[in-house]
Amino acid sequence: MDNQAKFEQLYGKYRIFMYRVAYGLMKNRQDAEDAVQDAFVRIYDHIDDIGEVDSPRTRSFVMVVTRNICLNELRSRRHDSGEDLDELDAASDDSVEDTVLSALGVEEIKKALCELPVNYRDILYLTVFREYDLRGAAELLGITYENAKHRLLRARRKLAEMLDGRAVNL
Repeated sequence: MDNQAKFEQLYGKYRIFMYRVAYGLMKNRQDAEDAVQDAFVRIYDHIDDIGEVDSPRTRSFVMVVTRNICLNELRSRRHDSGEDLDELDAASDDSVEDTVLSALGVEEIKKALCELPVNYRDILYLTVFREYDLRGAAELLGITYENAKHRLLRARRKLAEMLDGRAVNL
């Protein structure tokens, strides 16, 4: 299937779903429509990374892209209004996470992933399961490379903390 046909199938299958996601965050019809349009542009830029159109993986992917377009717009509005944004914490401890993750099974890790905050889950999903490099994941999420790097470090650390108690019980 060529990219144009795949994109048309994506549009037909997910446009209403994406609009609902966007409207739930933006609370405004026009802003939701704009967000869906921006999401489709970003998805088209990465069309080669999408395998099967009708799959849970693709549905999750378009939801993540749509949600992040909305969140970035809302952050931008908040920033423009002069509200303070959270500062990034660059510290990490990779040795602890490696120890914990190597001691656990895949099912325990999947369960813990579902319990992570959305921002952490998204960056892990894109880098681990979709195998994006950090720059590609940052672009899809609409954040800077540095922000993606720090978010990934925090996500790994949080996942390791969550799994630490489970690893002790093994």
